[in-house]
Amino acid sequence: MSSRKRAQVIDSDDEEDDTRNAGTSSSPAKRRKAIIQDSQQGQSMDDSDLDDLDSGDDDANGAEDDLQNEEVERGAVAFRPEYQRGDDGYVAGSVVRIKMTSFMTYDHVEFRPGPHLNMILGPNGTGKSSIAAAIAIGLGFAPKVMGRANDLKSYVKQGADQAMIEIELKGKLGKRNTIIWRKFNREDEKSEWKYNGSTCTRREILGYVEKFGIQANNLCSFLPQDKVAEFAKMAPEVVLIETMRAAGDPRLTGWHESLIEKGKNSKDIATVLEGHVHHRDRLQTQVNNLAPDVEHVQEREARETEAEILEHLVRLAQHKQLKAIANEAKNEKAKALKRINKLQDRRQPLKELKEHWDKKAQKAEVRQKTVETNYHNGMKEVRNKLINARNVGEKGSQVDEELSRLKLVFQRREDEKKTLTTKIQKCQDILDEPREEVDADVKSKSRKRADLQTAIRQKNHEIDEISDQYQDSGRMFTQLNHDLEELSRNQRALESIEIQKEKAARNFNPSIGWLLDWLEQNGHTLESQVHKPPMISASVPNKDYAWQVEQCTNTTARSTFICTSPADFDRLLEFSGKATYPPRQLENGRRIEGGTVRLTLALQEVTEAKVNPPRPCSLQQLQNMGMDGFAIDYVEAEPAVIAFLCSNSRLHATALTQKPSVQINGDALTAAGITKWATRDDQTSATQSSYGRRSFVQTTNLKRPAKAFNLAVDRDAVKQIVDEIARKKKIKFDREQPHSALKKKLDDTYAERTDMKNKVTEYDTEIKALMEKSKRWQTAATDMETHKVKLRKLEAQPSQEEARNKLKAEKLKFATARLRPLDSIITSSEGLFDQCTDLITASLTGLQTAVNQQAIASRMSDGSDLLAQAKDELEAAQMKADEASRRSVLKFEQLKSAIRDAPQNIKIAVTERGQDQSALPPLEDLEGQLGTLRAQLELAVNIPSNVVARYNDYKSKLEKAQDIVDGEEAELNGLKRDVKKTLDMFDPALETLVQAVSKKFSAAFARVKCTGEVRIRRVEGDFSAWGIEILVSYRDEDSLAILTGSHQSGGERSLATVTYLMSLSEMSRTPFSLVDEINQGMDQRAERAVHNQLVEVTCDANGGQYFLITPKLLTGLTYHPKMKVLIINNGTYLPDSRQSANRYGDLGSCLKKYQKKHSIAAR
Repeated sequence: MSSRKRAQVIDSDDEEDDTRNAGTSSSPAKRRKAIIQDSQQGQSMDDSDLDDLDSGDDDANGAEDDLQNEEVERGAVAFRPEYQRGDDGYVAGSVVRIKMTSFMTYDHVEFRPGPHLNMILGPNGTGKSSIAAAIAIGLGFAPKVMGRANDLKSYVKQGADQAMIEIELKGKLGKRNTIIWRKFNREDEKSEWKYNGSTCTRREILGYVEKFGIQANNLCSFLPQDKVAEFAKMAPEVVLIETMRAAGDPRLTGWHESLIEKGKNSKDIATVLEGHVHHRDRLQTQVNNLAPDVEHVQEREARETEAEILEHLVRLAQHKQLKAIANEAKNEKAKALKRINKLQDRRQPLKELKEHWDKKAQKAEVRQKTVETNYHNGMKEVRNKLINARNVGEKGSQVDEELSRLKLVFQRREDEKKTLTTKIQKCQDILDEPREEVDADVKSKSRKRADLQTAIRQKNHEIDEISDQYQDSGRMFTQLNHDLEELSRNQRALESIEIQKEKAARNFNPSIGWLLDWLEQNGHTLESQVHKPPMISASVPNKDYAWQVEQCTNTTARSTFICTSPADFDRLLEFSGKATYPPRQLENGRRIEGGTVRLTLALQEVTEAKVNPPRPCSLQQLQNMGMDGFAIDYVEAEPAVIAFLCSNSRLHATALTQKPSVQINGDALTAAGITKWATRDDQTSATQSSYGRRSFVQTTNLKRPAKAFNLAVDRDAVKQIVDEIARKKKIKFDREQPHSALKKKLDDTYAERTDMKNKVTEYDTEIKALMEKSKRWQTAATDMETHKVKLRKLEAQPSQEEARNKLKAEKLKFATARLRPLDSIITSSEGLFDQCTDLITASLTGLQTAVNQQAIASRMSDGSDLLAQAKDELEAAQMKADEASRRSVLKFEQLKSAIRDAPQNIKIAVTERGQDQSALPPLEDLEGQLGTLRAQLELAVNIPSNVVARYNDYKSKLEKAQDIVDGEEAELNGLKRDVKKTLDMFDPALETLVQAVSKKFSAAFARVKCTGEVRIRRVEGDFSAWGIEILVSYRDEDSLAILTGSHQSGGERSLATVTYLMSLSEMSRTPFSLVDEINQGMDQRAERAVHNQLVEVTCDANGGQYFLITPKLLTGLTYHPKMKVLIINNGTYLPDSRQSANRYGDLGSCLKKYQKKHSIAAR
């Protein structure tokens, strides 16, 4: 299956920075385990997929760790691995082919760079930097590495919907080349990826690229045009990190990160250790102070312990004494019990007789209870039968009552018949009344009401139409008023120059508009006034000089907000890069998308010297040279703005004139110290060379119309608005009379509709009255029919005689039914008499048995006195024995309870001394010893009871604190050993690398008559602050100075940057490097020397691939057979070379035509 038919993987490209956060913890141990933050700080692969990439390539990471763990001897440094170079000269990972479609400036292009130096030439705007962008973006790096737009869609060519990049990389020895394909569109940040024709993800692409060692995110190996100035601004720490990534021993980065981590951990541990040592010493002092008191407490505790033992032994002796008394009481109790048993044996026969009659009494009692139960059941049966007979009699009584009420019921029925007859007659009288033509009147009035309702609906329709017309007229008046207000505001805005300037500034830069709005709302919270940018706050009243003043300033200066307070400057600076402005629609229809606020701020000191700085010469001298005055004299603004324009744009040293340039002697002006001036036709800047004779080089720019300082009141626009206001007012006046007429017509129509509604209400009242009258007749007819039905029902009921005969028959039936229960009651009563006889017999038998039982009991009581006396003696002995036993047990329980809560040493001592109770001293001796000890305790010194607890607590804490100190000291010593071991490897390797780079850098600078060197900045105790400092000097009288983004000029920074990169190239570990327009600002001598050195370095047999992008070439440059010159022939003026009719734009086709035309025909 072809690659086009395969399912393509859409990968979401989040091009934001991949910041790897370092884990933190409050304890040193946890901090030592934290992951050290990526040393690149966002300058490495800026992509959200890179976290996964870092964790995915285990083999590579493992190999790198093994490499970093190897120890090397001092000076044994591997600057780079040996390149894997193919037969065609390309090293593994270098770019073999680049293909772009609809990317930035290209419609379609495909070319093959050489394996060594590739010089890419072309005019500005042809797409030289597009090649650098294609390499970085095509290999998966974030767009921000280019220093341009961060949105991927911004790299799609205007007019196209999507872009495609295909890059072929040289494969490793024995393997085919790698082709990476990427396609993306301008709608979102998603891309399609292919690796050798197979779909894949961006994460996989970055993995392949990383294995080749490509570093498009390292300024030391990939320096786009828009980031040339950033190299000089890099901090020494970052230069060190990027240099180690690009060149030198591959283990340097790992060593450096290890030193940073372990150095930081050592500091943390040392800080914590100092506090722990202080804590340990404080605990030791507290332990020593408490030791004497503890000895006294221990002596007192020994006496207390002996007293507590004696207390337990006293209880033990008391228990021994009570136990002997209890044993004696038990013996007396046994003697009393023996005497009772002898008396009871003599009474045994009489006792057996008593038991015999007790059993007979029990049987008699059971027989009596059984007979009583049968008797009660018989009585219950007779009662139930009596109740049934009584119920039948009650039903007969109810029939008697109904017979007695029969006459009254029939009397009430006759009264109800008479009432119904009367009601029927009344209804008939109503129906016989003469009837009016109610239905006809109702129909007539209903028709009139319906006609009125129809008229009301028509009137509503008419009201709606008039109301719509009136509302339309009202909306027209509202719109006219709104238009008049808007026109008046526009008129005021056009007549206000500052408003126009603010409007232009907002359209120019949305960030300016955001801060203007913020100052309008929050300006009162600042310490002092923040001045608006000069494009708003400054003006040039004489418009002849407006373009000259503007051309002598740059866009950045004209867009700068000027602060006079450091606090205000710091506060506003926090908004830059953090706040966002919303999208906005301009008046011309162009839409400005929302984005991040980027502010240009300046802190300006306002003093007399700053506001009115000294001029290069007097005004009279200036006018003698043909100039009219200095630029600052033609500017009107606040003092702070004047001071800013003088210090930033040097308007106090810029001369202006309205004379032509041919009448001005530039040499005289430069001799007077004036290096910038403007005439009627152009503007000139003079730059003094830093070398040789230090002559001035003049650069002339043609006149450009002013845009910021030439704003004036547009009288034509104001007149147009005034005419429009007059026209709108006339329309409003002409429409007022028809509008009032519509209002009157609407009010009249509302009144007519109200009259109609009132008439409808009258008809409703009359119809209701007629309907009520008709309803009375209908009700009478209905009621009469209902009364007749009730009367017929009453007349159909039986007569009084029939009802009486029916009740008599029911009475006879109930009397007959009452006779059957009476027979059953008689039978049950006869059985009840027999049960009464049995009950009397059983009662008499029970009484006889009780008498016999009582007689035997009387006989037994006669011999009970002796037994009672014996029992009393036994009870007294029992009580005495129980009391003695209770006291003995209680004392033993007290002993157990006391000894249970006692400490273990007390229990052991009491057990040993009380085990042999025969050897136990007498109770009186024990009590005497105990009293003596208590007296001694009362005379002892009173020391707080918590002294020992505090002593033990402090001693325990001291032991723990000592363990912590010992552990941290051991850990700190281990870290110091690790740091020293790693530093012994890192420092020599880094020193060797920097010395090699410095040697090449110094030699290269010496060839252009300048001085330079590279050195390591070491900071004791802080490895994260180590860095590489690039020192340069371009003049004999100047000493070496660190390369920064502000100290040197642009050309000087470019020279130092490219020289440093060349010095790294021979030790680079990347397969290719790139610099874009690095020669900007250089003079011809330096540019020529740099070019020749670059050719020499990059065309060496061991050199890697190099891309040099430049828009211009000098004459007399050195070239090498290994270098390849790529000339860009691109632009909107070229025809499409893919069309055969337009091949004259194809350079290859032109060469073929030339060869064919000028060839010599062979005979």
